[in-house]
Amino acid sequence: MGSVRMSSLGLVAAAIVLGGSTRLAAEEPSKPKRLCVDRREINMIKALDDRHAFAKLSANRHYLFTLDKTCQEFHLARKVAISEGTGRVCADGLTLLSFEVSTVGPMRCRIEGIDAVPDEAAARELIESRRPPE
Repeated sequence: MGSVRMSSLGLVAAAIVLGGSTRLAAEEPSKPKRLCVDRREINMIKALDDRHAFAKLSANRHYLFTLDKTCQEFHLARKVAISEGTGRVCADGLTLLSFEVSTVGPMRCRIEGIDAVPDEAAARELIESRRPPE
């Protein structure tokens, strides 16, 4: 009789623990899917301002790259490209965008975000929508 009681208590405890962990897992927000693009498909990258670049890819696809906050003078960038050593460009803070500024020379900035956009105008609108009100 004592072992039946202990078994019942064990089952109740397990149900409480498992039920609680299932509920916690359901309440956690799902992580957004990390967006990456194949470096070989990039046809052109253009600076839009100090924190954003517009990229044209094959098959008429376009992306807005958001750079880290420490990136300076990017709006004056020439020869914008993805730094060597990576086949995929991801919004992970590890992929580097390299460029030249005539007054400074070669520079690099980290890509922190990537958004698919229909065209350059939509990329500029997205930038404006994210600006904090003054």
